Amino acid sequence: MEMRIVKRLILLMLLLALSACAVPPPDPVAAMPPTEVAAVPLVREQADPPLPLLEHPGKPPANGHVWIAGRWDLADGRYRWQPGNWAAPRPGLVWQPHVWRLAGDRWLQEGGRWEPDGNGSVRLRRR
Repeated sequence: MEMRIVKRLILLMLLLALSACAVPPPDPVAAMPPTEVAAVPLVREQADPPLPLLEHPGKPPANGHVWIAGRWDLADGRYRWQPGNWAAPRPGLVWQPHVWRLAGDRWLQEGGRWEPDGNGSVRLRRR
């Protein structure tokens, strides 16, 4: 009976010793010389911009103020929400909001801006 226990202990120690010898496969990039590491292209995927958040601007601080809606900005590879705000009107100008456009496989943001009003009069965009 003692012989069976000794055989099991030997088998258990052998299995433990073999499992400790298991080595994960080497990282192919780490194994390359430094000149080859630089040649490995960095692929970075950019997700679609999220849909705008619903904002409740409330009443304007003064008559004629224009609501400039919030937007998603891309910073450090992450989208961050920038809340909207009220802006004083600018005579002869109209606010054009921020827009995301797909250019190839990347999203580009065209910043919001004040543009001349084609009618020659102040046109306020209200929400």
